[in-house]
Parts: sequence; C-alpha cells; structure tokens
Amino acid sequence: MEIRKWSLGICLILFLNTAWCVEAPRYRLLLQVSEASLDKLNLALNNAKNAQKAFGPENIEIEMVVFGAGVQTLKYYAPSPIADKVKEAVYSGVRIVLCEIAMRSANLRPSDMLQEVRYVPSGVAEIVEKHTLGWAYVRP
Repeated sequence: MEIRKWSLGICLILFLNTAWCVEAPRYRLLLQVSEASLDKLNLALNNAKNAQKAFGPENIEIEMVVFGAGVQTLKYYAPSPIADKVKEAVYSGVRIVLCEIAMRSANLRPSDMLQEVRYVPSGVAEIVEKHTLGWAYVRP
C-alpha cells in the first residue's frame, strides 16, 4: 500500500512538472483603432498578423479595440479586402471588439456591422482594464 502512495505521488509530480515545462510563454497585445481610417484599420490588422508570426499564434492573445470614429470602418459594407482581412484575423484568433457607446453615438446597430466583431460596453474602459492587467498596448 505504501509503494502505491509513493508511485502515485511520483506520477503526480512528473505530470505537474511536464505540464509546467510544456506551457509556452503567453503574450497579450492590445491594439487600438479610433479613427475612421481604413488605412489605420489595415495597419492594426497587419500588426496583429505580424505579432502572430513573430510569437506564434498559440503564444499570443490579441484584442483589437475599436471605438470613437473607428467604428465606421467595420460596417457590413466595408471594402472586400478589409472585410476579408477582418474575417481572417478573427479566424486566426484575434478578438475584435467594438465600443457600444461609440456605436450608439454613430446611430449604428450590430446589424450594421461585420458579423465577426464582438462588443464591449466601453472601448476606453476595455483598454484601461486590459492595460492594468499587463497587456502590451499599441496604437497603430
């Protein structure tokens, strides 16, 4: 019985040690888009893609916060190359969130926007919260 306890303890230690070693470093990137500029949105999407290439998509969590005039760039009739890049980014794991306050100010509804995006109550509050949690913050 005593050997069984020791064996179980050793297996548990080995399992936890292996899990600890396998876990890769995790980076977190927060991107801001707050201008009604397809160039700025495109730059942010490129930044996300380049960060995934640099760190590996499994090693980085990316969130793009779109607020203010930036919400105008993600309407459902966004130009095809941009809409396709948004879909590609979301498919690759980038979370794109829009500010509900900015949406209301611009008289926009979720039905007006690309389907791939998500929503947060306040874009600025989202940035402050994530930055406080240690996310790297980039404003392209």
